[in-house]
Amino acid sequence: MTQVSSLYLHVPFCKHLCNYCDFYKRKLEPGSTQFEEFHQFLKDSVIRHERLMRETGADWAPLDTIYLGGGTPSLWGENGAKFFQEEILGRTPLSSQCEFTMEVDPGTWTPEMILSWKSIGMNRISIGTQALHPEFLKIMDRDHTLEESFSLLKYCQDNDWNFSLDFLLGIPFSQEKNRDIIKELDLLLKFRPKHISLYILNARSKYPHIQNMPDDEYISEEYLKVSNHLKAHGFNHYEVSNFALPGFESEHNLKYWKSESVAALGPTGTGLITLGPKKALRYKWKVTQPEVELEELGLKELDLEHMYLSLRTSLGWKPEEITESLQKIFKGWEDRGLGIFRNGVMALNSNGFIILDSLMDDLFTQE
Repeated sequence: MTQVSSLYLHVPFCKHLCNYCDFYKRKLEPGSTQFEEFHQFLKDSVIRHERLMRETGADWAPLDTIYLGGGTPSLWGENGAKFFQEEILGRTPLSSQCEFTMEVDPGTWTPEMILSWKSIGMNRISIGTQALHPEFLKIMDRDHTLEESFSLLKYCQDNDWNFSLDFLLGIPFSQEKNRDIIKELDLLLKFRPKHISLYILNARSKYPHIQNMPDDEYISEEYLKVSNHLKAHGFNHYEVSNFALPGFESEHNLKYWKSESVAALGPTGTGLITLGPKKALRYKWKVTQPEVELEELGLKELDLEHMYLSLRTSLGWKPEEITESLQKIFKGWEDRGLGIFRNGVMALNSNGFIILDSLMDDLFTQE
C-alpha cells in the first residue's frame, strides 16, 4: 500500500491580484462569505480525496511535510488554523519532525495569526518579498510596502523562525534602471534567512511590461551573480531556483523533485500518488467543484520526469544505463564547467542550471 506523508493545500485568495502572477487566485472581498464557501469546498474535497485514496490503494502516514500555498494563505487567519486542525489534521497526525510551511505576504499577517498556526504545528514561513526596493515593488504591482517587508522579516528574526523568502529576477526595467540585486540581497541577509527561492520572471504575452523585460544575457548574468553571492554567504545552490543554509533545504519541495507521493487539496492543487516504480497517478482539483482531473503516468513519463527533476537538483541524475552517447554528452557538459559527472551521476552546478532547457535538448537529440 502506498503511504502518503505530504500535503499541499492551495488557498486561492489575495488582497490584490498582481499583474504578473499566473497562479490561480481570486480577490478576497471584505465582508464576503468566500472563506465559508472555501471551507465547504474543502470538506467536500476531503471526502472525494478519501475515495481517491481507497481507489488507488493509498493511505495516510503521519505527515512529514505540509505546505500552504496560494494565493495568500496568510489571509486565512486564525479561523483557518481552527478549520485546518479540525478538518484536516483531525484525519491524519503530524510526524514528530514535520516541516509545516505557510506562505505569508507582508501586510497580511499579525502575531496572533502566526501564533495560532504555530499552535497547530506550523514551523516554517515562506515570505513573498519578491524585491527589496520600493520602485521595483511598484513595477511588480505588489500591494505591500518595503516597510511591511522589513516588519515581517524582523519579526521572524526576533522570534527565531525558520523562514524562506521568494525573490524575483529578470523583472521589467531591471536593465534600464540598473537594479542593484546584490544590495537588495545584502539587506535581506541581515535578517538571517535560512532559505531563499529566486525565480526568473516568466512573463506571458499580454503582460503589461512585456516590452521592458531584460534580455537573456542580462538575466543569465544576474542569476549567476546572485548564485555566487549567496554561495559566498554559506548557502547551497541545491535546486535551480533554491538556495539553503546546510540542513534547511525545503523537505516538501524535495518530495516533488524526488517524484514521491504528495497529496493535494484546494482549487488547482496538484497531487501525485506513486503506485510502484512503473506507475503513478497525478490529479488536479477543479476550481468550480470538488472534483479532480486524473492523469495516469507510465514508465516512459515517469522516467522523463525523473530525469528532468533530478537534473534540477544538486543531487543529480543517475541513469539506469550510461550509453556511449550519454557519456559523451556528460563529459562535454563537465568540460564546459556545467557540472560534475562522477560514479554514474551527472550533477549540474549553477552554470548548468541556468541553461537546463538547452541541455535537455542535448539529451533528446542524442544519437
